[in-house]
Amino acid sequence: MKIFIDFDCTIADSVKAYCNVYNSFYKDHKGFKKADHSRVNRYDLMDQCGLVDHQETIFSHEELFKHLEFMPHAEEIIEKLASKYELVICSIGTLDNISLKAKWIKNHLPFIKNVIFISSAVATNGIRMDKSSVNMDNAIFIDDHVENLLSSNAEFKICFGKEYEWNKSWTERRCLNWQEVEKLLL
Repeated sequence: MKIFIDFDCTIADSVKAYCNVYNSFYKDHKGFKKADHSRVNRYDLMDQCGLVDHQETIFSHEELFKHLEFMPHAEEIIEKLASKYELVICSIGTLDNISLKAKWIKNHLPFIKNVIFISSAVATNGIRMDKSSVNMDNAIFIDDHVENLLSSNAEFKICFGKEYEWNKSWTERRCLNWQEVEKLLL
């Protein structure tokens, strides 16, 4: 059986890294207030990182990936899952962001051989690509974003992590951390 796993806020603590980079980049700007990753509740992170013109300023910067850490216990539990399931990382991003994610995955999860990246750019015909374009039939899907879960055809869906504005409407299975994923799937 396959498990499709989201990258940001599921495997890697992108919110914490983003806030750390924001604090470094914007500390000398007028109106700066130190971002606290534990207080983020908006998907665009503007509730803590209000000086950023566009999220990709940080999400597509090499500095983010220097600060990027695994979610607690993710590395060891994902490695355990890989011994029982076929794992596929599935993530959305700009081309710059995707290339940096690919390097990070290669360096930190070398046992992962299957990765699907979806460009967040809107195609010339106006169609936006999202994770619903990936066939997850008869698979497990772990993601922190309710829209990705709802649009997926995965048989078994898990909303990962704490409740945020972007996933609070999820009423089905939720695992708050990787230990709960381990108990459920191993």
